[in-house]
Amino acid sequence: MADDGKLQCYHKGCGLMFNPTENDNEACTYHPGGPYFHDAYKIWTCCEKKSVDFGTWLNYKGCTRGKHSNEKPVDIVKVAAVKEIRPEKEEDVIVWKGLNKSVKSENKDGNARTQVNLNVETTPGATAAIEKKLKELSEATESGDVQIGAPCRNNGCTQLFDGSKTAGDCQHHPGAAIFHEGMKYWSCCNKKTSNFGAFLEQVGCTKGDHKFRNNEIVSKIREDWFSSNGTVTVNIYCRGALPETANIVSDGHILRVNFKHGFGNASTELEYDLWDEVEPEESRVVVGERKVEISLKQKHPIGWPRLKFDPELDGKKEEEV
Repeated sequence: MADDGKLQCYHKGCGLMFNPTENDNEACTYHPGGPYFHDAYKIWTCCEKKSVDFGTWLNYKGCTRGKHSNEKPVDIVKVAAVKEIRPEKEEDVIVWKGLNKSVKSENKDGNARTQVNLNVETTPGATAAIEKKLKELSEATESGDVQIGAPCRNNGCTQLFDGSKTAGDCQHHPGAAIFHEGMKYWSCCNKKTSNFGAFLEQVGCTKGDHKFRNNEIVSKIREDWFSSNGTVTVNIYCRGALPETANIVSDGHILRVNFKHGFGNASTELEYDLWDEVEPEESRVVVGERKVEISLKQKHPIGWPRLKFDPELDGKKEEEV
């Protein structure tokens, strides 16, 4: 008790000194609920008052009136020089422990990992746009508007447009490229090889019409990412991505992306050494009109500070304090 006979009130949101002889049901204004921290917000559960600024949140006036209490809680968490609040149960409080650490640096498994092709879906809008554009390009080919030297975009075909319109002369692979357990093969003919060069040189198993298209390799493309609710989402922004050309695989640690876009006039190859492990079997790809969205299911429900694993920052274990 202070020299003037006043006591310290330990109600959350109050913290004032009070005279026990003048302590009525209207004396104290406080928060009866506990603190809750979510998505950078600090929230009082009793009145839902919230703020991203800790000082502003602490200074919110209490939502309930009652008597002051000098009963000191068993556990006290000091949140400011002159402010004190009582925490809720330990399992209900989020405690800041610094940046999350990638589990990849602790992975001792030296065995070869299986690459899995992510499931590819296409939005109705993207399908309609592709059909419209391909029809226009087909009409341009028939009219002779394709430039001399334009390559055929069919997988496995290396022919260049020479001005002729020979039909049924394209030897190609109509299927998709598959990478599984170190083997590379086309889904249409299932001829497996472990050598990537030999895989690329496999003669097509089907004959059909050439699809000549001016094509360019794009090394830079706009992309972004975010992690939320156990999922890491990678957005690759482009128009006219062709879902049948999408070869997006992951072994849980590495994500490899290869697809044609610009309605076949451009292609992109990307590789990510992911910050932490994902579950490829539970991940998916959605091809839209203006972007390719890759949703990766996290193996560990923690926030990612960055998309790619950095050996300098993540390769060393944090020293125990």
